[in-house]
Amino acid sequence: MTPGPDPVLVFAVSVCSAIILVLKRVNIALAITIAFLLYSIPLLGVNVFNVVVESFNATMLNTVLSLTFAMVLANLYRNTKASKEMVESFESLGWRTASVGVPAAIGLLPMPAGAYVSATMIDPIYSKAGFNGVEKTFLNYWFRHIWVSTWPLYQNIILASALLGLSYGELFARTWVIMVSSTISGAIVFTNISRGKAVNSGENRRLKGLVHLWPFPLIALLSIYLNLPLYTALLIVVALFLILYRPDAGVIKQAVKKSLDPTLIGLIITSLVFGNSIRVSGLANTLAERLAGYGALVVFTVPFSIVIATGFEFTFVALGFPALKTMLTTTWYYTTLAFLGGFLGAMLSPAHACLVMSAKHFNTPLHKVYRYTVPAALLTLTTTLLLLKLTQIV
Repeated sequence: MTPGPDPVLVFAVSVCSAIILVLKRVNIALAITIAFLLYSIPLLGVNVFNVVVESFNATMLNTVLSLTFAMVLANLYRNTKASKEMVESFESLGWRTASVGVPAAIGLLPMPAGAYVSATMIDPIYSKAGFNGVEKTFLNYWFRHIWVSTWPLYQNIILASALLGLSYGELFARTWVIMVSSTISGAIVFTNISRGKAVNSGENRRLKGLVHLWPFPLIALLSIYLNLPLYTALLIVVALFLILYRPDAGVIKQAVKKSLDPTLIGLIITSLVFGNSIRVSGLANTLAERLAGYGALVVFTVPFSIVIATGFEFTFVALGFPALKTMLTTTWYYTTLAFLGGFLGAMLSPAHACLVMSAKHFNTPLHKVYRYTVPAALLTLTTTLLLLKLTQIV
């Protein structure tokens, strides 16, 4: 009897194909769909139809609803007085606070090329402080992304929860060290960059605008601490937002329209179907057996390699996590290492839309930004591993 194709080899070919397609500017959802077909048809044959049908379940519905409501909230927030008054309050606290606080706050609202949104808001403050284009790009880009490994509104977190079967609280418990490490690393670089710069500190502090940050702790309370389904938490927050701010019908219509992005929704659906195909084919168990002695290296390197090539943060979850699921769920800190690899790969990727758009806005050569992103990434890596040791996670 002729042995079937090696699932590991087929998976490697499918992932490489997806990366090549993304680099050639093929729609990301289409690229993942092609990767799914390249993997599934040789291994599952006609059974691939059953896999697709089985994938349309409650988990998929919950995931799509969560993504949609997250985008609705993000688009409502940026188009009401909430975001403007929040930025003004940060600015009144002084340029140092505003320099990191504004991009970090806007980073709580995931959206495609979202760093461009924060760049337009923070640029006047950076200019007053005397930052050059490279410094502006780094600060906006880095602090915009400190939440990527923990915040439940990010697509990679929503998808990881569905693929790994972990609650948002469980994911947070495994990844908070990355958020802390990236914040510390960014602060160290910021201190070095801002040395010698002096502008007027915030006077006539207007803290009232900070009240507009209320949706974010409420989301954390409902989804992480009370463990409500994310779509339920978001539905509650969106409803409260509409009641309190009363945006006009045009703003609501535009927010809903932008949230029903066929590419993002298609990506989520295809990723979950791909993940189910990998589960049925047994790839995760095969990888766990073959790479048992190299687990830590593998779970870090695979996500890092995928996302540094594609530039899309969620691809390390969509392509890497289904194959690594057995290792990620049986060894607690492997999830941390996988997210660390994904985070660092995303921050260093020259294809990352947020980096490209930030550099374009600040009229900065892309390669010069690595003067700061590389040291910050190395500091994040070192600090995360140190915190893992100190907290005895490893």
